[in-house]
Amino acid sequence: MADKGSVTGKIAHYIRKNIRNGNWTVGEKIPSENQLCEELGVSRVSVRSALQQFIALGILESVHGKGTFLISDDLSAFYSNVEEPAPTIDATETMKQILEFRSIVEPAICAQVAQTASPELIAKLEGYLKTMKASVGRCEEFINADVAFHMEIINACGNAYTIAIMNETFQRRANLGKMLILSTGYYGGIYYHGILLDAFRKHDVKRARVMMEEHLQHGLYDLESDNLGQEKNDL
Repeated sequence: MADKGSVTGKIAHYIRKNIRNGNWTVGEKIPSENQLCEELGVSRVSVRSALQQFIALGILESVHGKGTFLISDDLSAFYSNVEEPAPTIDATETMKQILEFRSIVEPAICAQVAQTASPELIAKLEGYLKTMKASVGRCEEFINADVAFHMEIINACGNAYTIAIMNETFQRRANLGKMLILSTGYYGGIYYHGILLDAFRKHDVKRARVMMEEHLQHGLYDLESDNLGQEKNDL
């Protein structure tokens, strides 16, 4: 069975394709959750998760009792707008292994930290997320804020060994430069970091663990699929 991150990624690709191709126009009501479930053969939970990404980015709006409407066709957050050579196979495999390692370690760290997340930690995470939102289109600034967000959580776990390993992991990721942004765009960081921040505010241990896992699995799906590359070529 496909993991939730990959299923959500496929649904998000379907939504982007309909917006990009003009099948859905601004002001129009899009198909209902039930219609999307039936058409794509996926669960309502996965459809709702994908829709929330577009709602968080101000592309869709859910109106109670009426449905979900397309309010913007600006998909710039999904693309890097960075002109660089395509990553090599070795670099792609290295990034894949980093994401796989992080998906084993970071969900547990998030669950631990969420239990006792301090106001100081939450304030720092809010600042990094604000910087990320303001840095769409500025790849290096976005990456720095992204890494700082994750390392702030990891530092809060208080385990020196874990902190050292994750510092090294993120250093290896940094050495790959803009590759993940080139593959996935900016939207994943903005959407998932916002949910993680809310989980820390509420000390919601389960949600913090699940959303960190989904965030990283979603990144793996985007990295491995050709969907985004094809979308960029179509623009």
